[in-house]
Amino acid sequence: MDTVTITPGSVVVGYSGERDAEHALAWAAEQASLENRTLVVVHVGEPGAGADAVLAAASAHLATRFPDVEVETRRADGSPDQVLGELGEHAALVVVGSRGRGRLASALLGSVSVDVANSSSCPVVVVRPFHRGKVRNGVLVGTDCTPESQSTLEFAYRAASMRQLPLTVLYAVHGLDRDRVLDSLQHTDGRYVDHQRELAETVAGLGEKFPDVRVQTVLGSEDPARWLVSESEAMDLVVVGQHRRAGLVDRLALGSYAPMVVEGAACPVAVVFNAPPRG
Repeated sequence: MDTVTITPGSVVVGYSGERDAEHALAWAAEQASLENRTLVVVHVGEPGAGADAVLAAASAHLATRFPDVEVETRRADGSPDQVLGELGEHAALVVVGSRGRGRLASALLGSVSVDVANSSSCPVVVVRPFHRGKVRNGVLVGTDCTPESQSTLEFAYRAASMRQLPLTVLYAVHGLDRDRVLDSLQHTDGRYVDHQRELAETVAGLGEKFPDVRVQTVLGSEDPARWLVSESEAMDLVVVGQHRRAGLVDRLALGSYAPMVVEGAACPVAVVFNAPPRG
C-alpha cells in the first residue's frame, strides 16, 4: 500500500462515489465546517482515470455546497479498513458510509465500517442512509459511568453543542425492574438513588464544560446495545465507546457491543475509544 499523508487533525472521509458514500461525504463536510478542519476525501482502489474522476466530482460538489471547507483529495491502494484505519492515527475523525442495516448487509460488505472502527485510533462515524425529513431528538450516548467512558461522553457533549442538539445519556443497569426511567436525576425511588448519584457525578463536569447542552439522563435495564439501536430511529447521532487495553483494541468488548449498534442503528453512529483517565 502506498503511504498516504494528510494534514494532522483533519476530518477524513472514505469516498467511493456510490450513493451510500454521498451521505458520508456530506456528514463529514458538515463536521469539518463546524470544527473549522480540513476535509480529506480518500478513494481506496485501483489507480486510473476512474478514481481521478470520482475525486474530482467530490471536490466540485463540496466547493459548491461547502465553500468554507478546505478540501484535500487522496487516492490509495489497499483495503479500505486498513487505509482508513492507518489514517486515523493522524486524523481528528474518520467518516465512512454504509449501504444498509443489519448483520447480513455487514457480512456482504465485509464489515468495512466495523473494521475501520476496530482499527482506527481516532473516533469513527459510520453514516447510514436515513430519512432526513423525520423529526429527530438529538444525540444519544451510552455510558457505563466508569472513568474510562469520559472521552465518549465528552465527544457526545461536544457533538450536541456544535450541532445545537439536545443530548440523552443512557446508563444501563442490570437488575432494574423497569425498562426505562426518564428524568432519572429527578427520581426519588430509593432503588435508584445510588445509580442516580453515580450518573449525576459522571456528567457533572461535562455539564459545566458545555452549559449550552440540554441534557436528559436515562436509567435503563435493557441491554444497552438493544436500547441504543431502538432509540436510534429518532436520533441524529448515536455515540458508543470501546475499550483499549495495553495500547490495543479490546476486540472481545467491541465485538459484543459497538458492532451491534453500528450494524443496526437507523442514524449515524460514532465509535469512540474509552481512554483511561490521565494522572
